[in-house]
Amino acid sequence: MDKAKEMYDRLLEFIESFFVKYQYENRGLLKKFKIDSRLNLEIDDEKWFELFLYKSCFNHCAKFILLRYMEDNYLTNKKLNVRGIEKWNDFVTNISSDFETLYEVALRDFKAEPDEKIREIFKDSDYDVFGIDNELASILIKNFSNIQFDLVNRSDLVQLFRLIYPLEQREEMQLEYFYKEAPALSYILTLEKNTL
Repeated sequence: MDKAKEMYDRLLEFIESFFVKYQYENRGLLKKFKIDSRLNLEIDDEKWFELFLYKSCFNHCAKFILLRYMEDNYLTNKKLNVRGIEKWNDFVTNISSDFETLYEVALRDFKAEPDEKIREIFKDSDYDVFGIDNELASILIKNFSNIQFDLVNRSDLVQLFRLIYPLEQREEMQLEYFYKEAPALSYILTLEKNTL
């Protein structure tokens, strides 16, 4: 099985769970975002909420995939792969299954990274209003803990995001132009343009 398809199959559970969990959440806050920003006002509220949710989900997918890629390519300490989880289990006892905390620790490392480009990819945005709780973090970490991202190349990452966000959907949704930038997703889409 090709790497991009295997990763996509593992991400599907997360994507489906994300949409079920957040489909009707934070509507008041999203309405405020829309009104305060004055962006994409021509789109009716239901469609606006849907586009925001898609962009949030895809941004979280991009963050996680880039985080694991950077971990396995020795750009940071291992936290979310098999070795990292083993260390986590040795380090803590009563919260070893609290993957939300482990995921947050991994993200905080990148947000404090000396390299500004890396900090930009992982910076907080409005799309983080839909967070990664323990259920979602568990799905990501368990489904990807044994994937070796040091064997994944740029074209695999690009292909993965073409599966997550296919060209037909891109034409219909045009998430790149919707509301504000989603930093990790924008990075992946830029990577795609530079790979072609």
